[in-house]
Amino acid sequence: MTSTTQRCGGHITLLFTVDKANTLMRSQGSKGAGFSIHHGVEATGTIHCLPSAEVKMSGIVPDQPMVKSPPSPAEVSVRDFNGEHIENVDIYLDFIQACYDATLLRADESIRLDVVLECPRSQGFGMSAAGLIATGRVIHTLTGRGRLVQYLKIAHRIERTYGAGLGDVLGASVGGVELRLSPGAPGWPGEAVSFTSDVPVLLAWNPLEERHTSTYIDDPVWQRSITVAGEACVDVLSAQEWASKQWPNLLLQSRIFATDSGMLEEEERAHIYHSVLQSVLQGGWQSNMAVRLCMLGSSVAVLPRNIESGVSGEALEALAEMIRKQGFTCLITSISPLNHLD
Repeated sequence: MTSTTQRCGGHITLLFTVDKANTLMRSQGSKGAGFSIHHGVEATGTIHCLPSAEVKMSGIVPDQPMVKSPPSPAEVSVRDFNGEHIENVDIYLDFIQACYDATLLRADESIRLDVVLECPRSQGFGMSAAGLIATGRVIHTLTGRGRLVQYLKIAHRIERTYGAGLGDVLGASVGGVELRLSPGAPGWPGEAVSFTSDVPVLLAWNPLEERHTSTYIDDPVWQRSITVAGEACVDVLSAQEWASKQWPNLLLQSRIFATDSGMLEEEERAHIYHSVLQSVLQGGWQSNMAVRLCMLGSSVAVLPRNIESGVSGEALEALAEMIRKQGFTCLITSISPLNHLD
């Protein structure tokens, strides 16, 4: 019996496209841009190697060895942002089963998994993707089998099966501030580039409003408006080298996307956006803070206008206090480091 604890930060999309036409899930996904954050998912796994069912009696091996028992079902426990247990853990069980199917786990092994979510679900923070990636890292560390990119590909496929995300696995696989140039699973056919930053950011969301990704990506009208707006923004961002000098352009294109896609027209999303923006204005921080929608939650991210200098923690704490008084929930985190597929 061996145990390990692994982490994966959440992922926030600022603009994106919907690419679902291909029948192969590895080719489905989205182009777009966003960033990974420090807060995300922590997974602790324990692997049990079941004893062989072959029995020797007085040094004699029976002519017909006993049939080995199948592995005991995987045990998964998930606690959400509020510390409450989540009953439906099928997405994790399906990921683990896929690892058995790919022989990354063996028939005589069973796994116990304890997962803690550090951000709320269905708010655009990529919790399902982070949970699957963290689970993959647990299994890879425990077994030493395969390459990390194999687990990322499985995570992407499971995400698509559940309609839980399009580009979160690809974005989180590279970390930092990323531009997704080709849709699909990490490694291939998905392609993303990123640059590093460690600036703090503030996340704010309405705890009474949730948005599941499938609500939008499975709707033909939303698909079209999102993709048309997202393609135009990606074309602009990909015209130059993707580096920190593009940060002001990312802020501009994400604002354009929120308007052109129609996302900012929804009442609840507009409410939190304008409420947080008003708090920024009241605090006199408009010259160094930008408010952007997190796709696809009822949530926003408060980002520095200058990624080199960032925003002071004291200013973000003061802003968070103003936002909480309006009934919203806040979390101060930071952009995560770059990741490597291997």
